[in-house]
Amino acid sequence: MNAPRPNTTREILIAEVLGELDGLLARVEALPDKVGSAERRMAVTVEALAGASDQYRMAVTAFNEEAKRDLTEYLERKASQIAAKTVEEQRAAMQESARLAFRSEASDKAASLGVALGHAAKEIKQARWSRLFEHALTALLTSMFTAGLVYGIFKHH
Repeated sequence: MNAPRPNTTREILIAEVLGELDGLLARVEALPDKVGSAERRMAVTVEALAGASDQYRMAVTAFNEEAKRDLTEYLERKASQIAAKTVEEQRAAMQESARLAFRSEASDKAASLGVALGHAAKEIKQARWSRLFEHALTALLTSMFTAGLVYGIFKHH
């Protein structure tokens, strides 16, 4: 069924506003799917980060155990060579060696995990601002349309 053609400027403006409102409503109706998609992507990212953190923890634990074994073997060899060192000196040397070995490995792993976490946080923050802007634009346009309709109604009375 064909709608009658608008005859006045007012009818043309109303038809145009209704057309724009229809487009805006279509975009608003599409928002839940977009938000759901963003949430699914964030969930995948969170799962990937959780898996990466578990792998990082296991790698650090394995490295610590291996470092302890290596350091213990090294210190036992040194202890037999240097019998004059006191127990305190040996303990300090072992702690310093462990600290240096752990620091170099842990800092590399922590840096890569930090970069991954930073990227994920940035994506989440960008998605939040995008949704906020879309909602603000929707509210503004709807308010303007409502104000126009109210003005039109009161102008005729």
